[in-house]
Amino acid sequence: MGRDEHSKGGKNAASLPQTPKNQKLSASDMRAEIARELDNIESLVKQRESAKKRK
Repeated sequence: MGRDEHSKGGKNAASLPQTPKNQKLSASDMRAEIARELDNIESLVKQRESAKKRK
């Protein structure tokens, strides 16, 4: 019958973290970044396929 019954966490435990304004991207910048990443992944896949064919 101690004080351990209150182990639910603080008041901010259920809140989500906020993104600072200087780290937010516009929608067009986000699309461009995703396109670059997909292009990079595609080139890596092609490199692996060509390396497998050489072996």
